[in-house]
Amino acid sequence: MHARLPGEPSATALLTNARSVFPLGISLLFSMLVLIYLTSSRGAMVSLGAATLVGAITVMVLWPELATLAVVCLLYSNLMSLAVQRLHLSEWVAAMGVLPLSVPLASHLLLRRKRIKTGILALMLVFFACLLLSSFGAKDFQVAAERMLTYLFEGVLLYFFVVNVIRNLATLRRVMWALVLSAAFLGSLTLYQAATGAYDQDFGGLAQRQLAFQNETDGAADPADPSMRRADRAEGPIGDPNRYAQNELMILPFAIFFLWHERTRLRRLVAAGSALLILAAVILTYSRGAFLTLTVLLLLLALVRRESRGRTLAGVALLLVLVVAIAPDYRGRMATLLGIEGLFSDQASEQPDSVTEDRVTLMLAAVQAFLDHPVVGVGPGQYTPFYSLYYQTNSEFALQYIPDTRRAHSLYAEMAAETGIVGLTVFLSIVGWLLCRLWQARRTWSRGRPDLANLAMTFTFSIVAYLGTAVFLQLSYERYYWLLLALASAGLQIGSTEYSSMRKLNSVSSSPARRQEQ
Repeated sequence: MHARLPGEPSATALLTNARSVFPLGISLLFSMLVLIYLTSSRGAMVSLGAATLVGAITVMVLWPELATLAVVCLLYSNLMSLAVQRLHLSEWVAAMGVLPLSVPLASHLLLRRKRIKTGILALMLVFFACLLLSSFGAKDFQVAAERMLTYLFEGVLLYFFVVNVIRNLATLRRVMWALVLSAAFLGSLTLYQAATGAYDQDFGGLAQRQLAFQNETDGAADPADPSMRRADRAEGPIGDPNRYAQNELMILPFAIFFLWHERTRLRRLVAAGSALLILAAVILTYSRGAFLTLTVLLLLLALVRRESRGRTLAGVALLLVLVVAIAPDYRGRMATLLGIEGLFSDQASEQPDSVTEDRVTLMLAAVQAFLDHPVVGVGPGQYTPFYSLYYQTNSEFALQYIPDTRRAHSLYAEMAAETGIVGLTVFLSIVGWLLCRLWQARRTWSRGRPDLANLAMTFTFSIVAYLGTAVFLQLSYERYYWLLLALASAGLQIGSTEYSSMRKLNSVSSSPARRQEQ
């Protein structure tokens, strides 16, 4: 019996490798036979597509985490929706973009025998029951069913997948990095457009602009001043400047977290550069709601981290420098916020512009619909097509005549109108419970794991960023919202596990010393 040489694999290792490689070899052989058949019968393009699909599946099976990172980047970059719009891909195929997460999910649940995590899933199902209850009074049940189906796919299913495939701190950090780099990449495209003026170059839809309104002002301090055109407002891959600002702003705390906690200088520099690009994208949307939310976030940061007030002041100074450097018309756009005072007094020095009157009218119309249907609302998806026109033209509170059907332009007003006090309470309970748990975890984890405490604070600020901008935006593209809540839930569970492990390790390491003292 010969001795095993140094570095020579053992028989057990060889057997394990053989068992893992053999099924892969069989699947690759079968795939090659299928590709040969497709090439001969269906053509080279079909064969190339099948080869790409087989290769992607093989990579995901070998490295399941790559599927998680890929899906997160696809969702955030809105690539599946762009494929539907520009490549005429079926909407059902685009909706299946989340299904690659089934590969890491199967790896965790079937191969590693991990337990299913639920988090806030029970409350989300209660909210679905609220939607179902509200739909009984809907004027068009098909519209209500489409709204509920969207929530099941982009809310419940997405949350279940994400919270169950992110199982450790390393994976969570990689997912956060993927989102930071995706947001920074989109910001770089926006900054390139602003620097070169090449608005017609939209990079396949990832950096959209309203070129049809190149000569139309939108909320400038002086509507006759063409210095701020609608085409100047960056719209990203969504096609809406306010929504693009919201999605970028909720990722900004992630970049700041890495700036504080990455160990290498290179990664901290990448985090700092990403934060600047994200901030530039937010500024170039000229979104007033994002500006107000960013101001609130800076104030909260100064209150929560008193020892970092110097950093906060430096951040404010940097923000002012960026505004002057890349968006000189930003000040004029934000100056229109002073007109809000005119909503409450005719004697105010500044009066609201037409855009502000439009938005306030839409919000008040939805609030009035809620007051007329306070318990379960008018039904999911029913407000805009069947009720908005009636309430918008009500002269008792309408500040501007809006003769077409419009959404409420506020998540809370529209949610109240469509689901009543029952649905709105459950919806707010979901995020409220999660925010309370994150804040409690921050206080607990600060004793021994400041990195976990700052992680909890990061998710808190990201959620607040979304909720703050949602005051001025309805719940469209809700997958972004539920993706954020899923990441926060995963971070909460992972952080609790990490902190408990640290406590156990400290107690075990200190017990021999205690026995020796006794």
